[in-house]
Amino acid sequence: MFWVGMLLILCGVFLLVYGGKLFRFALGVSFFVLGFSLAMWLLSSQSVAVRLLISLVVGGALALVGYLVVKMVLHFAGALLGAMLVLLILSLLPFPMPDFLTLIVILAGAGVVGFFGNRLGDWIIILSTTLAGAYSILIGLVRVFPVTFGVAADYTSAKIPLSFPSVVLLLIFFATGVLAQWEIRRVRGRYVNF
Repeated sequence: MFWVGMLLILCGVFLLVYGGKLFRFALGVSFFVLGFSLAMWLLSSQSVAVRLLISLVVGGALALVGYLVVKMVLHFAGALLGAMLVLLILSLLPFPMPDFLTLIVILAGAGVVGFFGNRLGDWIIILSTTLAGAYSILIGLVRVFPVTFGVAADYTSAKIPLSFPSVVLLLIFFATGVLAQWEIRRVRGRYVNF
């Protein structure tokens, strides 16, 4: 799973750096990471080859949808932010939830924040792409270095393991992404390029 972790880390770095400037591509990459992670988690009982194949297809399909629906950009950025926030909140819970209930809560969070996404303007783009980028890098690091984060080598959950290093790294990546995108916005003027 080393290359899967590296793929997620590269996607996260792209999102942190270019999330606001190349938002059409960033939205595609964000939805790829979300679809890939959720499919890998939901299919954890399948063989590795089946999980990878289905996860790549689901991630690719969501990436295409994210790339093509740029006219609803602020709603989809809100949906992405809502889904990522719910994933992070679920990671902090001290008890496990059933998979079907977790998926329903993630979809509900995406729907609620997505509905109100257009009211936050450019900030929704900054927050959603940086949170998705920070999540992607962290979940990639968990897959590359599972022992460091205290998980098994075959860790497939979409949730971030709750540990001090994971929380600190998430906050560092998130803050770095927000500052980088805010500076790009300040220097270049108009924020989103479609």
